[in-house]
Amino acid sequence: MSVQNAIQTLSQRLLILLWIILLFTPISITFIWFYGTLVESASGVSLEFSFDVSLPLTIGKSLMGYPFALLPSLVYMAIIWQLIRLFRLYQLGDVFTQANVSCFRRIANLMIATPVISVLSDMLLGAVLSIGQENFNIGFTIDDSDLTILLIGLTVRAISHVMTLAKDIKEENELTV
Repeated sequence: MSVQNAIQTLSQRLLILLWIILLFTPISITFIWFYGTLVESASGVSLEFSFDVSLPLTIGKSLMGYPFALLPSLVYMAIIWQLIRLFRLYQLGDVFTQANVSCFRRIANLMIATPVISVLSDMLLGAVLSIGQENFNIGFTIDDSDLTILLIGLTVRAISHVMTLAKDIKEENELTV
């Protein structure tokens, strides 16, 4: 089996897995959010907030908070979408192209933005869930996973620059006779 065939086969398998993850993510997040916020003593689901929240929530508050709780997952879904685009290109045999470089850059930018979006999501969620209460609960957490994804994002950004150089060298070699 040639290297190209191996890349195409691996890409096809990864595409199946990525599609499953992409489709399952909003379903699982929706279930976890509503089950965790609406069911008293929800067994098997433990939601953590960076501020004080009395669970279960009312249906209205749960619905108002849902978009803000979903926001970080939407960023992860966008990363998964870019990976799907990247592995489609690999499946087609396009390895060192501008489209690949663009996918890497978008993935890097999304990863770098993830901690900021997570903090923003926490703050907005706190504000929404504080509506109608005496105290305005707002807070955010930054943990090691946020810093890790930021570091990985910066690394992927550097890889995108290397991919740009590889694409340029490939194009130069194709023009050389």
